[in-house]
Amino acid sequence: MLNSFTKPYLRVKIFLLIFLLISQFVLGLNTIEGSFNNLVSIVSATGIKKILTNPKQKTKLTPKALIELSDAYTEKASWFSMMPQYNVDSSKYYVKKAFSVLNPNEPLHKDKLARLNFKRLKSIISTYSYAKKDSLTKIEWNKIKNLPLISDENRLLNYDYLVYWADIKLLKGEHKESLNLFSQALALIKESDSPKIKAKMELDKGLYYAKYGLPEEIVLSKKALQKSLKYYEQVKTDEKSVELYMIYAQLVYLHTGKNQDSTMFYLNRVKSVLKNYKKPTAMVWYYTMYAWELIMKPIPEQENVNIEQFEEAKQNIFKALKILEKSNQEKSSFYPYCFELLAEIELKTKHYDTAIENYIKARLHYLEINEHTRGINSLQNIAAAYEESGNLSKALEYKEKFYTESLASEKEKNERSLRESELQLNLLSQDKSLARQQSQQVILLVALSIGIISLILMFRNYRLKRMSNLKLGTLNQELNIKNQQNELLLKEIHHRVKNNLELVKSLISLQSAQLEDSETKDAMIASQNRVQSMGIIHQKLYQGENLGSIEMKDYFLNLGEGILDTFNADEKVKIECAMDNLELDVDTAVPIGLIVNELLTNALKYAFPKNSEGNISISLSKSNPETLILKVIDNGIGKTKGLAPKGTGFGSQLIKLLTQQLNGEMEEDTLNGTSVLFHFKLNTAA
Repeated sequence: MLNSFTKPYLRVKIFLLIFLLISQFVLGLNTIEGSFNNLVSIVSATGIKKILTNPKQKTKLTPKALIELSDAYTEKASWFSMMPQYNVDSSKYYVKKAFSVLNPNEPLHKDKLARLNFKRLKSIISTYSYAKKDSLTKIEWNKIKNLPLISDENRLLNYDYLVYWADIKLLKGEHKESLNLFSQALALIKESDSPKIKAKMELDKGLYYAKYGLPEEIVLSKKALQKSLKYYEQVKTDEKSVELYMIYAQLVYLHTGKNQDSTMFYLNRVKSVLKNYKKPTAMVWYYTMYAWELIMKPIPEQENVNIEQFEEAKQNIFKALKILEKSNQEKSSFYPYCFELLAEIELKTKHYDTAIENYIKARLHYLEINEHTRGINSLQNIAAAYEESGNLSKALEYKEKFYTESLASEKEKNERSLRESELQLNLLSQDKSLARQQSQQVILLVALSIGIISLILMFRNYRLKRMSNLKLGTLNQELNIKNQQNELLLKEIHHRVKNNLELVKSLISLQSAQLEDSETKDAMIASQNRVQSMGIIHQKLYQGENLGSIEMKDYFLNLGEGILDTFNADEKVKIECAMDNLELDVDTAVPIGLIVNELLTNALKYAFPKNSEGNISISLSKSNPETLILKVIDNGIGKTKGLAPKGTGFGSQLIKLLTQQLNGEMEEDTLNGTSVLFHFKLNTAA
């Protein structure tokens, strides 16, 4: 709630609660829980006091009093989510109580129920997949989006939903949708004069920009976080512990590996906030992050990390493990991460067996909680530990496991199952093993049949051949692994290029939406389509089996659908590809794609006026191995001779430039519609 701390009775509750928490060391935890009940009774209305002290007694409360009762239950649920009294069952119980006292048909209760639903939503779906989070958030958003935006409370609720949803979209890779949702959220509160709301907006901007990870976004993130920090550091720490924790923790991430002094400074700030904000995950994050800094970097006064640092890091890790076990959060990803940190310490102190044991523990826990990527990365750590210990055969074994599981995971993400391939590989391996055994038996029988001298010679030749095969097999295996790594790297490069082009397209779209000048807006849309045409090529490259070529018919169809969607012409204009499947290399496909993009754009803008219907035909073929023929034909109004061309002429200049680049020739016929014919020579374009 926006104004929860401005109410006198809440100030009293906070003061008494702090007093009671301090008294736990004298009175014990059970006394605090009982005192909390008394605290709520003291600061609540008489009717609320009767219900809390005697739940079976029926007392009729006003709608406003029921909201206060719900707040009391919510605060108690929050209290049970903190250390050292952490109890998830008790916290859930009081959350249910907070819901149960509110009436969905009571106008005063609707806003409160919506806010409680949002908190419960984030808690329930925290472990779900991004796709499931997306769909559930959309369902909940549809329930509250029509609430009247009269109060800051409702505007902030809508804002929080949109920011949360934008984060999910961003993590799913849907950058355009994410930017749209985040822009909607900012529009709700950007006109507010409240310093508190402005600080909240800067905080969310800082966290959002940081997720992009690009250098310019990192700079914007730091600026926004510092603006937000100025406000929250002026407020009492116990009132804004959550916000301060989020800011300091993000600043730790942004400075880690770049500025050790800043990293340690903000880590110490996090530590000071944890005196009031005792959330188990926050405390575990601090202990593990601080331990990581101690393990990886020496303190400023020293050149190398010493034993005392390692010991201090261990103590922090043990504290984190103790909190996780006490709060029943062994299924958290922090739990295996603690074992990874312990393994790092043992590895640096040359206790290889213990290091390997902890890496294996971490891997098993990651797999148990379905963190398969981190589980796979643990294999690489295990291999490195074996290699450093001198056990090269084990190191090679775990490296092979790492590469195998990495490839399997990557292909699974692209919806390709490896079960049949793995089965075939296993059968092939068994066949080879059986053939090898049979060959050895034959050689042995032959050797035994021709006497001792022949046996010695055959055995010697067999050993030499086997060693040669093993060396050749090892070299082939290393070569295959390198090829697979290069293939993954190429796919990742094309994937990133496509994502960056998609981001550029989204930014152009966002900018064009704010323009009023039609010519400038058309130019922006044309640029957007050009970026899209290149982005589709990189998408086809990382999705396809052949990383060096593009299937042009499928590419033209996808390009046409995108441009039709841009001009909202899906219903009136049909694009056909009257051609066979044809694959081209990237250097040829990109300029041809841009040429077709310009021709389709011009046709949709000028060939079919007043929403008239029409057809556009695209064909690409080889008249001989060295010549490509491209035809783009529309049945529009054509062109009038002597009439000056419309637009800026940039598209026509681009077509001519790209045609020259491909050493091609262009012919244009505007008698019946517009027909453009190109001849490209492949031998000079390569």
